Amino acid sequence: MWRASGDENASRRTLGFSLLEVLIVGALFSVVMAGVYLLYTTMQDTFTRGELKSDLHQNARVGLDRLVQELRMAGYDPQNALGQVANHRFNEIRAAGRACLSFVTYRKHDDGSERSVRLTYSLSGDTLRRREDDWIQTTQLFGASSAQPLANSVSQLTFTYYDAFNRILAPTGGATGGCPPGSTPSIPLLDASQASQVRRVGVTLRAMGSRPRLQPESYTLTSHVYLRNR
Repeated sequence: MWRASGDENASRRTLGFSLLEVLIVGALFSVVMAGVYLLYTTMQDTFTRGELKSDLHQNARVGLDRLVQELRMAGYDPQNALGQVANHRFNEIRAAGRACLSFVTYRKHDDGSERSVRLTYSLSGDTLRRREDDWIQTTQLFGASSAQPLANSVSQLTFTYYDAFNRILAPTGGATGGCPPGSTPSIPLLDASQASQVRRVGVTLRAMGSRPRLQPESYTLTSHVYLRNR
């Protein structure tokens, strides 16, 4: 009798887990793995979002810093280009629109000498572009170069112009033209009288981007530039 009971217990031990036990273990394992996966995806999304914000911040900062630095020196004209151009003489603001600005400033040669240039900042698609045209003394004209990308993922570029009394100067539609002058397409611009009154320029640059599984992120910078040479 005792031997039979022992054989029965041994037989039960060799049967392994029951179906119910397997289902319970599987359910518990699934819950644990779901929690681990949720934690992983949350941490991954947080890292990706932080990386995206950093990229947008860097893009916006690089573009705006250079624009502000160069615009501040608008009107410094070592070759007296503004005294020789055919139209709007002595007006360093060559074309001023809501999303495009062209002005005269300077560049240094490798030998330390200075030259007059016309710089144009504009938005093309989602790219902030910068164009630099040299002053050609023999023809008394600015050259025509290609605009180069300065910052990507830019969704907005807005210029706001102020006179000496902090009044906003806005394109009225009465003046249109290229930015820079002579280029296409033709857009609403400040007229020559308004452009000559500009003392301060507000610049707003907005960068926007997205990543898979994340909502779009944006970063906006605004700066006000007082023109030193007016």
